[in-house]
Amino acid sequence: MGTLNSGISTRISKEQRADQLDVWQTSLSNPNFAQFASSCGAHGIRVEDKRELEGAMQKLFDHDGPATLEIIADVDLI
Repeated sequence: MGTLNSGISTRISKEQRADQLDVWQTSLSNPNFAQFASSCGAHGIRVEDKRELEGAMQKLFDHDGPATLEIIADVDLI
């Protein structure tokens, strides 16, 4: 499983931006999904730098069992 984490409730904020509205009432922040996966017994991998992505993907594919790859993204690029 892969997770794209921009650190905010992206869907609502993105809709507000698309309508050229102020972003408000979306101050929720995302958890560390890789850490959450680990706490549930899966293998969690978190990528914060694009140079780590290829190696992290290889670890994900090599893992025998459930795993989550969390990619930290810039909210302005989503």
